[in-house]
Amino acid sequence: MSQYLKLLLDLPVVIATIFIAGIGGTFQYGFSVSVLTSPSVFIMDLVNETCVQRYGVSLESWQVSLIFSFIVSIFCIGGLVGSLAASPLVSKYGRKRCLLFNNFVAILGALLMLLSRKALSFEMIMVARILYGINSGVSLCAHTIYLIECAPKRLRGMVGVTVATFISFGKFCGQLLGISELLGTAERWPWLLGFNGFTALLQLATLPFLPESPSFLLLNRGDRQACENALRKLWGNKDYTREVDEMMKENVSMQNVSSRSLMDLFRDKSMRWQLITIIITFIGLQLCGINAVYFYSFDVFRAAGIQEQQLRYAALGTGLCEVTASFACPFFFKEFKRSMHDPV
Repeated sequence: MSQYLKLLLDLPVVIATIFIAGIGGTFQYGFSVSVLTSPSVFIMDLVNETCVQRYGVSLESWQVSLIFSFIVSIFCIGGLVGSLAASPLVSKYGRKRCLLFNNFVAILGALLMLLSRKALSFEMIMVARILYGINSGVSLCAHTIYLIECAPKRLRGMVGVTVATFISFGKFCGQLLGISELLGTAERWPWLLGFNGFTALLQLATLPFLPESPSFLLLNRGDRQACENALRKLWGNKDYTREVDEMMKENVSMQNVSSRSLMDLFRDKSMRWQLITIIITFIGLQLCGINAVYFYSFDVFRAAGIQEQQLRYAALGTGLCEVTASFACPFFFKEFKRSMHDPV
């Protein structure tokens, strides 16, 4: 691991790419997952207050909880839409441009969040959550592809892990900013929900200084010179003729492979065990309960007997554990792999 880390430190532009792409990429997804926990009480109050002011009806607690659950879960619907739209977008407009335009979706959602309390409209929060979901779905795909294609082959594994690291970091920041000493108060909670807009602005201001994916420039645009210029900017001023030729050979080999539908994938016996492995892994991830812990962590910890004033800090501890694990796991996996190959 140390040799890969040393190699990465010799590539400052790649390091900048990791942080700039991450802060406006999967960070947004992680932040949106955990951010609603702290201001949940204030959002429910807004729901009830909206109905009283607009319709003269005071909702029962179960009705407020139902609306709040819809606000929480509608993010996933936006994420599905964004992830389905990501593939044609990154292929047509490029990885970098897709990330740039995606920031405007987050900024629009942030404006709706900031104005929701003043407008006395919980519906604005719902729409903003859909926009955040779309932004997260697109960024999860575009961020991953952009990073992998900008990194040298030897570093793609290490760089790819940072995608999950920024998800964990986003969850932790959502919990950290949600404590009462920062933005988790009755007056400042709209700023907490609108924080995605600030990270989107940060990426919008810095990402234009980075090059487009070399692979996209060569294979999608057919611009060999731009590809070589991007490689020099990312990896240093050297001759990358061999790397470009490898990309061309890989593209030629892929052109000889016919595209397949989803049903073809299920019918292909040679891919059956890989497909089963992926399905079981993701089903286990969804059913392990981690999303419920983040979405409803206060309720979970309250049911566990944790005192009300300590709930925010208990939730913060879960995010800190995940961030720590995301940093430590690559090192453990490397040592485990080495121990498996070393003779006893």
